[in-house]
Amino acid sequence: MTNEEKALRLIQLVPCATHKPLYAGNSGGKDSAVLDWLLQASGIKYQSFYANTTIDPPGTIGHIRKYYPHTMILQPKKTFYELVEKRGLPTRLNRYCCEELKEYGSIGKIVFEGVRSAESTNRQGRDYIQCDNRRWQKGAQHIYPIYDWTDEDVWNFIKEKGIILAPSYSKGLNRLGCVGCPQVSRKGAREKEFALYPKYLSQIEKSIKKGMDKNPQWKLSQLSNFNSKIAIEWWLSGKTMNEYFK
Repeated sequence: MTNEEKALRLIQLVPCATHKPLYAGNSGGKDSAVLDWLLQASGIKYQSFYANTTIDPPGTIGHIRKYYPHTMILQPKKTFYELVEKRGLPTRLNRYCCEELKEYGSIGKIVFEGVRSAESTNRQGRDYIQCDNRRWQKGAQHIYPIYDWTDEDVWNFIKEKGIILAPSYSKGLNRLGCVGCPQVSRKGAREKEFALYPKYLSQIEKSIKKGMDKNPQWKLSQLSNFNSKIAIEWWLSGKTMNEYFK
């Protein structure tokens, strides 16, 4: 059984097991593109949605509207920059932005997602259908039809089916997500993204400056002496505050 056949079989089994509405998260990235192709080919009924993080690469929303007109675009209550001003810079250990800007879209829903084991060690060891045990997710379930696919599988499928990808891929990026995400561990990847989209980093620096000025009690405010450039240097280092500021 091919990867495509296996994924389609799982997708088509889901409506037989539940009468609840089905959803699909579409980030606009390569894995979401493959997943959407499979969902369209399966013939099942589902509602696709894209959660606007307000810090995805330019052109992402336009790409969604053009190539995925069936995808609903969700708008967050606060932008990423407003969250930074209010709560500080997100880190690997404090990823509050994911809940605020992306994960709210799946609350209480059964959602198909393009999550793959090969993406990171954090995503390994999951089942194809994952029950979300976080209380605030209200019993959400996540379904991963392409969980076992390798990077090579994904790229070969995209080439075979002639799938058109978002503009950021033509700029040399191999992922689509929040620009400069602290979860990205590949050395130099965040700096490369901000070099492509410098206005994003400039806006983040302005936001953290406002946040520190309003919150002198923050540890970062005190350690950086309210210096936004030092705050950004720490953030991009990937180190904890104790490690960076000694």
